[in-house]
Amino acid sequence: MTSTNPKSKDLIDKDVVNEMIENAIRRHNRRSTIISAILGWILIGGYSFGLFHVVQNI
Repeated sequence: MTSTNPKSKDLIDKDVVNEMIENAIRRHNRRSTIISAILGWILIGGYSFGLFHVVQNI
C-alpha cells in the first residue's frame, strides 16, 4: 500500500516500532502472569477445601 503523498512524514522509525512491540509483549507477559497466579491460587484453594472435606468425613 503506497501513500498518495510521497513527502509524507508520518512514517514511524523501525526502532520505535520494535520498542512498541517489546513494550506490548512485556505488558502482556506481566498481565498473563498475574492472571495465572490468581487462577492458580483459586484452584489450589478449591482443591484443598475439597480435600479437607473428604478427610474430615472419613
